[in-house]
Amino acid sequence: MLRAVHRTDRYPARWPRDPARWLAGRAGLLAAWVSDNRGVLDGHLSLHGTDDERAHPPWREAVPVPTDQLAVVSRFFVAPDARRRGVGGALLSAAEDHAATRGLRLVLDVADHNLDAIAFYGKRGWLRVGTASLLLDDGQTILPLVLFVRP
Repeated sequence: MLRAVHRTDRYPARWPRDPARWLAGRAGLLAAWVSDNRGVLDGHLSLHGTDDERAHPPWREAVPVPTDQLAVVSRFFVAPDARRRGVGGALLSAAEDHAATRGLRLVLDVADHNLDAIAFYGKRGWLRVGTASLLLDDGQTILPLVLFVRP
């Protein structure tokens, strides 16, 4: 599924050397969900904590809480053939509910070329609060990002 998402959306922006390790993400995993359609995984979303170094300033300005109260939506993708069926909405709702019960505020970044994802967050009421850039692991490629917060 991840390979199909990468081919369709260029997500992740660079194919990881170790996809399983990439999917597990960095330290600070708070929770993760998958969508299963008759035994076939068709979506994934995880929440990670952040720290002062990784929390983008526009997030902190828009959501003035201590950094340990921010949860970053990450590793969020839906198989291309499962889109527009509510998979992404269900995964994001699960994350929103999880965060709400724990007093966490959700934030996320999305590559600026992923217009469908940007539209998805806007339709769900997320606020676009700025832009940033990410230096990819090759040390040369800069990925422009759009930053969102959940109001």
